[in-house]
Amino acid sequence: MQDKKQSLVPELRFPGFEGEWEMKKFGELCKTITPSLKLQSSNYLKAGKYPIVDQSQSLICGWTNDSKGLISNVPVIIFGDHTCVLKYIDFPFIQGADGVKILSPQSGYDSRFIYQSFLANPVIQDGYKRHFSEFKEKTYMFPSLPEQQKIAECLSSVDNLIQAEADQLQALKDHKKGLMQQLFPQEGEITPKLRFPGFEGEWEEKKFKDFTFSAGKKNKQNLPYERYSISNETGFCPQNDQFEGGGGYLKDIDCRMYIIVSPMSFAYNPARINVGSIGYQNLGKDVIVSSLYEVFQTTDICDDTFLWQWFKSNAFRKMVVDVQEGGVRQYFYYNKLQECSIHLPSLPEQQKIAECLSSLDEGIAAQQEKVEALKEHKKGLMQKLFSTIN
Repeated sequence: MQDKKQSLVPELRFPGFEGEWEMKKFGELCKTITPSLKLQSSNYLKAGKYPIVDQSQSLICGWTNDSKGLISNVPVIIFGDHTCVLKYIDFPFIQGADGVKILSPQSGYDSRFIYQSFLANPVIQDGYKRHFSEFKEKTYMFPSLPEQQKIAECLSSVDNLIQAEADQLQALKDHKKGLMQQLFPQEGEITPKLRFPGFEGEWEEKKFKDFTFSAGKKNKQNLPYERYSISNETGFCPQNDQFEGGGGYLKDIDCRMYIIVSPMSFAYNPARINVGSIGYQNLGKDVIVSSLYEVFQTTDICDDTFLWQWFKSNAFRKMVVDVQEGGVRQYFYYNKLQECSIHLPSLPEQQKIAECLSSLDEGIAAQQEKVEALKEHKKGLMQKLFSTIN
């Protein structure tokens, strides 16, 4: 019985609060607001007086100047059916697309606490898609209103800190994106807008066949190299990290058709290059990838890091769109890449540009780690601030 009582209070409490929390069904905590108007996307403006909110990750998806349908009795919580997008809104808005539930707290319940309590739900944390009706009968634990407000204030302050660091991360990404547009020649240009001191003259146009060569070899001896895939987010990654369950069903497969990728090689999936599935192999060992991949290396007139940075540019993405071929699924094979062109400066200038952009990548990675660390800190804090019965 003692264990039961302990489960009715959280592990961590603010001074001055005591007593057991009360169990309540989520459907008892909030009432659903039905808007008088839902704007269709065709009526969205890029700027206006009133924000339009839907279940998208960006939250504000457009604007309107018409106040008809304005929801002003805020704060509220919106829940996106089938997406589990959950948002706390404390400003007047107009609802956009269907599939959004607008929830207003009943008397005695703090909207920010309800929002944070809902976020603490493992189903939301794990990103599973669930319909709102599945949560209406779920039991949550609630303390007194003052304790709700204290907890909500604490977690909201952490949210603000996370957002500030996330904004700084985005600023770094935007800075790099803008810098790349100045450091690489744009369409119709033969020199970039921005150059480091000591470098001058036109960049030389080269076809990829002039400085790259196919470097993939089949694993004919079925050697036990580690299997890798290429993610558009992280580049080369072990297949155990790509496939749910550790890729156990691939454990004993015949790998003679796989392609060996040596260090200092580029590899990409011809069917996914349009979403950035290209990687540079700097693992310090040979690995294997699916036979679907294209693998190539560069000659000594091209700096690999320079080319790797250029592969992240808008110019490369446009090249893929212009050249890829196929029907429903588009492909960009290595023979097509060979016929494409790029402007290359001298090797020292390539190395200087690569050094600059790589240093920015390091700063972005460090900032990303800071954001993730804060998110983990909040996650741990929530586990202690909320009752263990949910």
